[in-house]
Amino acid sequence: MISLPQLLMIGLGGAGGSMLRALVGEWVPAGRLPWGTMTANVVGSLIIGLVLGRMGEAVGEQPHWYGFMAIGFCGGFTTVASFSWQTFEQFRNGQWGAALTYAVSSMLVCLVATWAGWRLGRL
Repeated sequence: MISLPQLLMIGLGGAGGSMLRALVGEWVPAGRLPWGTMTANVVGSLIIGLVLGRMGEAVGEQPHWYGFMAIGFCGGFTTVASFSWQTFEQFRNGQWGAALTYAVSSMLVCLVATWAGWRLGRL
């Protein structure tokens, strides 16, 4: 169960990540592709890999730091950092089929959900 101090750390990290994400959107000009989003997704994925790689097995021993950086900051900063990490973990654990199924189905289902939400929003 997540404690109140852990939730507060997640919230603080999320606020910082969200603010930085807004700034990246301002700093990185859009072109034919949404380069600000791409930049945030790549940098956030790099950060979550770096943080969790450095923490190793100590993730459970440092729930406040994990919550602040991995869940909060990266979750607020990027839309795909957690998705990338979870897929990477499946590959790393030799679960290639599960990783590919998760990655492809997540992309397809989320695109369909976005379309459905858009359609509902236009009613």
